[in-house]
Amino acid sequence: MTETAITRRMFTALFVNTLCFSSFVYGSEPLTYETDIVVIGSGAAGLSAALSAAGLGKSVLILEKMPVIGGNTLLSTGLINAPDPERQKQFKIDDSNELFFKQTYEAGHRKGNTELIQVLVDKALPTIQWLEQFGIQFKEEVIQIYGGIWPRGHNPKVSHGRGYVNFLSKACKEKGIPIKTHTQALSLLFETEEGKKKIVGVKALSNNIPVEFKSKNGVIIATGGFSANLKLCSQLDPRLKGMKYTGSPSATGDIFKAVQEVGGQLKDLEQIQCNLGPIDKFTYRSGYHTDVKRHILVNNKGKRFVAEDGLRDILRDAVLAQPGGEVFILVDSDGYQALSSRFQQNGATSENLGYGWKADSIKKLADKMKVSSKNLEEAVAQYNAAVDSKKDVFGREPWMLVKKISKPPFYATKARMAIHYTMGGIVIDTKARVLDNDNKPIENLYAAGEVTTGIHGTNRVGGNGILDAFVFGKIAGESAANNKNAY
Repeated sequence: MTETAITRRMFTALFVNTLCFSSFVYGSEPLTYETDIVVIGSGAAGLSAALSAAGLGKSVLILEKMPVIGGNTLLSTGLINAPDPERQKQFKIDDSNELFFKQTYEAGHRKGNTELIQVLVDKALPTIQWLEQFGIQFKEEVIQIYGGIWPRGHNPKVSHGRGYVNFLSKACKEKGIPIKTHTQALSLLFETEEGKKKIVGVKALSNNIPVEFKSKNGVIIATGGFSANLKLCSQLDPRLKGMKYTGSPSATGDIFKAVQEVGGQLKDLEQIQCNLGPIDKFTYRSGYHTDVKRHILVNNKGKRFVAEDGLRDILRDAVLAQPGGEVFILVDSDGYQALSSRFQQNGATSENLGYGWKADSIKKLADKMKVSSKNLEEAVAQYNAAVDSKKDVFGREPWMLVKKISKPPFYATKARMAIHYTMGGIVIDTKARVLDNDNKPIENLYAAGEVTTGIHGTNRVGGNGILDAFVFGKIAGESAANNKNAY
């Protein structure tokens, strides 16, 4: 038996264990696999797309280039926005879909696609209810996440995106949806009819073996953004040069070439969002800023300099304007205890590495931070007075002036801006169909999540990213299953 035949037998055995309900076609390289729908990416968008398509009776296969599933979803805070009268009324929060739409559109500086935003808003609460059907549970309190504008963030009980990935991948397994890791999509397979391309599959390398995954109903791209492509990000926005990124190393945007090769439209790649991340050579970010009502930001003089509940682009510019682009995030014991276990661990790690501190008084904390204790004590005192008066000199909103920083011990960590989210990408319509340069859908090609563009305009609202992935991932799965491709 030749070496090639042995390799094929080993490869076939691997797939037989996981992809038992469909078949390979043999005889010539590359190997081929047939299914109804191929999903590229195993984060929130990919998993929801696969599950919604499978729920409509289609066979689905998920391709994941990394050795583990989850992508950026696995590393996200997991907070997801939705107006939710039942939860919000417990905390005397007034909200509506109309307000959610207005804030999302305005926060993106009126550059977002209003049709896509409307879908996002209308599907927000139903999507959370859909996720709950898979066993995902949310805490009762809804909060305003950093850059979130309004307290409508639903916090999963299993911290960060781990719960989403765990529960949804379990559901995929129960529904017979294989997830093939170590599988890099290289290009899209297509046929041409009357000058129009029809996507019929994906060419990939799976464990360095070429494979063609043929799809009857279509391909769904859910590969995430390109925040880990530091070279591209800094070329698009020179201010980002030298920054780290907060997400998964899988977010490189390498699928864009394949999309362009079949005529897909890319747009707004220069719109890149930052978030607070670690300093220098360190990789752990504390997350002390996640719940806006529990933290303040100060510069290296120990002074506040911005309303912490502002838009993310405003916060970015304010932080970059500080000496060295470095600031401190400060919380008290209540703020620390409210953090997820992962962020508490990151905070402890920052202490061990020398860019996080803990003390039983603000003065002692300032001494450890090497900032003016007089300034820091004044900053905290002025902020606490603003909580009482509901008037903040920096313009923080009254509903974000509810928690004093008063209970020891006190915690601080040094932070810099890091690349967090890319708002440009593949152009889609409300059915998650990929559009060509004439704004016509490419038959059998869909996309969802951070790999797409249109919803967030020039600035994404905190808590809308993972919502976008779930909403349009689910829509992409439904569209592919129903073959909604009429021109």
